[in-house]
Amino acid sequence: MNPQQPPPAAGQVSPDGQYVWDGNAWVPNPNLPKPKKKHTVRNVILGIIIVLILIVGGCVAFIGGVANEVSDDIKSEAEKPGGTNNPLTIVAGQAFEVDGFNYADGWSLGAGPLGDIEVSNLKVTNNRDDRDSALVEIKLWSGTEVLGKADCTTEPINVDTTVTLNCFSGDDLPANYDKVTINDSF
Repeated sequence: MNPQQPPPAAGQVSPDGQYVWDGNAWVPNPNLPKPKKKHTVRNVILGIIIVLILIVGGCVAFIGGVANEVSDDIKSEAEKPGGTNNPLTIVAGQAFEVDGFNYADGWSLGAGPLGDIEVSNLKVTNNRDDRDSALVEIKLWSGTEVLGKADCTTEPINVDTTVTLNCFSGDDLPANYDKVTINDSF
């Protein structure tokens, strides 16, 4: 400050507005807006959280979509004629087809040496796209009641190959039944 100039009046603001004369000295101007705090760390953390939420949400949506598609495929397979939940009615001795497995005619259903259900000469040809095993249940029904069943299996069958199923049952052959069905075991 120039000694020939009188001291400024109390409360006078400096030309740049940054200071005020308090009567003894220049002090920072209390009327200036406070400088904004930088929130860089907070903003970075919020950005990371948002990205993680989007990634997790995307993964959940993807997994949910895949699970739904798999569930629909499983349900579709189970509902096919001869599928686990949709037995196919068959007639002893006659040919039939279950999902790419062609069963030949000439098979029989009767009582084994111990009176149990015996399925004989049931042959299957694998017309599916890949090597696969036949795992089926043959059930004998009276109305809506299952009177007995036989489980039939094969080792994996090559495409276009015919094998005879191995069938076994611990159930006695019922004297009267009105329907025979076949379905995949699982």
